[in-house]
Amino acid sequence: MRRVRVTGRFYVFLLALLVAAFLVARPWLFPRSNETVIMMANSSQIQTVDCVIIRDESLTTSDSTARVEFSVPENSLVSEGDAVASIYTTGYSESLLNNLESTRQNIQNYHKELLANIVDSNLSRLDQVVNTMALEFKNLITRQTTGNLRTVTTQLQTAMVNRQDYLRQNKREDNKLTKLYEAENTALTNIQSWRKVSNANRDGVVSFYIDGYENDLNADTLDALSIADVRAVLNGGNLASTKVTRSDGIYRIVNQDKWYVAVLVEGDSWTPIKGQDDYYVQLEGFDDLSYAASVYSVKKENNTTLAIFEMKDPIGPLIYQRSGKARFSITLTGLSVAVEALYNDNGQMGVWLYDSPEGTFVPVDVLSSDGHVALIQPVTEGALQLGQTVLIKK
Repeated sequence: MRRVRVTGRFYVFLLALLVAAFLVARPWLFPRSNETVIMMANSSQIQTVDCVIIRDESLTTSDSTARVEFSVPENSLVSEGDAVASIYTTGYSESLLNNLESTRQNIQNYHKELLANIVDSNLSRLDQVVNTMALEFKNLITRQTTGNLRTVTTQLQTAMVNRQDYLRQNKREDNKLTKLYEAENTALTNIQSWRKVSNANRDGVVSFYIDGYENDLNADTLDALSIADVRAVLNGGNLASTKVTRSDGIYRIVNQDKWYVAVLVEGDSWTPIKGQDDYYVQLEGFDDLSYAASVYSVKKENNTTLAIFEMKDPIGPLIYQRSGKARFSITLTGLSVAVEALYNDNGQMGVWLYDSPEGTFVPVDVLSSDGHVALIQPVTEGALQLGQTVLIKK
């Protein structure tokens, strides 16, 4: 077999290959004191901060309300156009209602007088239902029994209406009774002239509990929300633009599947980045509930950051909560550098990529830092890659 003769050219080629490999591997093997390599890292972060809850809700108000009768229970689902409440405006007087009730009592008493010697099994049954529900209502009020007061109240009202309708449909021909029914119709007409039915202007959950912030803190005002606004709410103060008082509010309709949490962060220990969607949030006092959250917006002013998080999980009992302490947790995986490689260029953090003797400044967002290693995300996607070298110019 013919032997292969190794020439000097081969050794030159091999030496060049080794030098190239050394230059590529040098940053990992012998990093210079003024260079560092972009690596991958993981970071778990937990922050507990004061927060303000902001809902996607609409408020129905009236500045001339004398009386409100709700057509649906608290915390019930309604569709746009559903009747929510009857609002009696200024001019309505409780004496009108008292007059109506007095007339109806006279009708009932006179019916009993006319039917004194007549057996009416249907009326007796209706009377028994009313008496039973009235007794159950009384026992609940006096706490002799337990149960759902709202349900019993509705059942009692229904029983009374059923009896009233039966008497009206089966009334005897009698002049006095006719005049009593005419008086009832007159009283009803007087009341209805001051009554306006309020219908739902959107789909959602109805709540009759108002805190006065509804018009200033909602999905439509998020972009205008300031650090001073959030600080004022956390301190229990009024907002400068607040025009609605709690007494003006009638009810609100809440989108239960989209809501927000606003927090204030001092310093650089925690910097949420717009678009991050791996957060989980728990509110103090609601430890059995955990909500997935994404960062909706971030505003910075001096040393304070206002971060607003968006939730798309059902809001549940937080429909009644305006502020509290929130625990935010997130696990991050991404590019990392030594903190010494971070630079602040007129308020923009970044690193100097070693692609030339002077380097190129690449803006980054700092996701987290433990004082030694910082997780970073380039502002321009793809501007930094694993294994690249960055300069330490300090």
